[in-house]
Amino acid sequence: MRIPPVSARAAGLDKTLLRQIADLADSSCVNLGLGELVFPTPAAVRQEVARSIDRWPLGYTANAGLPELRARIAARLGPEVDPDRVCITSGSEEALFLALAVLINPGDEVLVPDPGFPTYVKIVRLWGGVPVAYALDRADGFALRSERIVSALTPKTKAVILNSPHNPTGTVAAGAELESLAAILSERGVIPISDEVYREIFYGPRRPESIRTRLPETIVVDSLSKSDAMTGWRLGWCVVPLDLAKPVIGIHQMAMTCASVPAQRAALVVFEGGADEERRKNREELRHRRDLAVRCIRENLGLPFTEPEGAFYIFVDVSAWPPARGGSFEIAFALAVQAKVVTIPGVAFGPGGEGYLRLSFAGFPEDFAEGVRRIASFHP
Repeated sequence: MRIPPVSARAAGLDKTLLRQIADLADSSCVNLGLGELVFPTPAAVRQEVARSIDRWPLGYTANAGLPELRARIAARLGPEVDPDRVCITSGSEEALFLALAVLINPGDEVLVPDPGFPTYVKIVRLWGGVPVAYALDRADGFALRSERIVSALTPKTKAVILNSPHNPTGTVAAGAELESLAAILSERGVIPISDEVYREIFYGPRRPESIRTRLPETIVVDSLSKSDAMTGWRLGWCVVPLDLAKPVIGIHQMAMTCASVPAQRAALVVFEGGADEERRKNREELRHRRDLAVRCIRENLGLPFTEPEGAFYIFVDVSAWPPARGGSFEIAFALAVQAKVVTIPGVAFGPGGEGYLRLSFAGFPEDFAEGVRRIASFHP
């Protein structure tokens, strides 16, 4: 039988550069490419699952998820948020997938950060949209500047994706920039999609602001993966305007029926406050690990970098590093194969990330120190 050619929609889809490099890791590698915490899922969650798994109803939930979980998520966002706007998803990437599915017609433009999480571009293209980059400029420490987004708006712009705290740089969007941007997007009828998966991982005195507080129609994409060390539970959600909720849930039904029921019930433990203290302690430990990582890079590499305000990555400028040859992908590949340390090339996050490596301090401090030692002693 002759297999028909792949569809135009799927042509060219492959693993991201981020995954391609991460997959090079073997048991001899120090992995600084980690996109997940090494902390265990909070004890309260694990204990409640162990106690209750035999008595929980584990059949299908409503397509949009457990009503009590949707109500908890809505309440956390504010009393004005209707639970009917919430759809529980299999992680935040499905939430983003659904949001873009109901917004984009072929040829519509979606503004995406550069550098930024590579899935943004891929999902926009999958739905026939045109990703248009807005720069997070290294001269500004990769801070969001509303004027750069505004200058990229056209009559074809349907949405703008925002991510704060930001992957890969750890920067946090300033409230004044979000306020300015919200006013213009509201006037132009362009909807923001706010990726807030790192919003609970911050190192300043207050949780980072969300554009949703200034523009209630904002689509919010979030999950428990990063904030509560629950990557493998695959539990996320999107919060959308009521007019979009029905089609979002409809596509979710066709793709997933409903999110994992044990994961939904575990999430209720989090939203009922069972993980609050452990989350606070983990954030304090991450702040400690960030400070150790910053000092380690300064003392051993002496390379410029962006000190993160949130998330758990350090974006290191290797453009003038003596051993560097070729672009960031070639550097990361050589480090993985020869020095046995996995880093993520900046170009994996778009052209604006070229010349950088992303190093994660989500693992153990001794592993980070060993990885930096290997980088410092690398001579190709």
